[in-house]
Amino acid sequence: MASFYGYDFMYDDIPSQMWNLKIITFEDGGLFSGKGSADVNILSQRVLRKSRPYFLGRTQEPVLEFPLTFGTAKPISGMDRDLISAWLFGRGGYKKLYILQDDLNGAYFNCMFKNPEPQYIGNMNYAFTCTVSCDSPFAYGPEKTISRTVSAGETISLEIYNSSSEDEYLYPVVHFILNGGGSLSITNYSDNERAFSFTDIPYLSIEATIDNDIQTITSDTTGLLTYFNNYWFRLVPKINLVTVYSSETIELFEIKYTERFKIGG
Repeated sequence: MASFYGYDFMYDDIPSQMWNLKIITFEDGGLFSGKGSADVNILSQRVLRKSRPYFLGRTQEPVLEFPLTFGTAKPISGMDRDLISAWLFGRGGYKKLYILQDDLNGAYFNCMFKNPEPQYIGNMNYAFTCTVSCDSPFAYGPEKTISRTVSAGETISLEIYNSSSEDEYLYPVVHFILNGGGSLSITNYSDNERAFSFTDIPYLSIEATIDNDIQTITSDTTGLLTYFNNYWFRLVPKINLVTVYSSETIELFEIKYTERFKIGG
């Protein structure tokens, strides 16, 4: 194992130190190679007798994939090999992979491990190679939460910075406990004054969670969607100047979001 160099990692909340595993390279190469997260699919349309196609937009369809080698300085026993395989391979869904490297600042990949190949030296298993397949072109940062209380008739101002590498809207989760019903609005002045609002809620009190990404409302009451204006709350890249208004007291108000980063490409 010439040029042994490694990082600890954690997958599905289980640390690699349990088996003394590290991400390694066998040669002087980088940690990542393969299709990068910055790759795009350009959408265009050609028209007869026009040499220049019309640009319709772009999508970032390719998910991020990269090869990974991990192993130990000592041989891996058959029993440990079985436990490691059950932990990393053939899982029923995407799990969080943290590579414990200082410059990643807590970012993680939501991914699955596939194409496992044990690596042997002198008939002894020291390492595995595999492909890490993510659920998107991006890695994710730690969840950020903005929490406030709002008095009846009060308007509060928030400055939210969306540092995502993705040049698209970011749709947070909004959670609130509203006492007395009434009306509630969140206006993003950096998004052409787009207002997310509930109007004339008749319930005496309500607790609700709105996932603006998948456009769902979970509440302890029924029919809350009837009072919603269907403008789902979103953040533009970089600075967002936001105000929150409520006609009644908001006992708890939270905005939760996870930024997306181009790591590994």
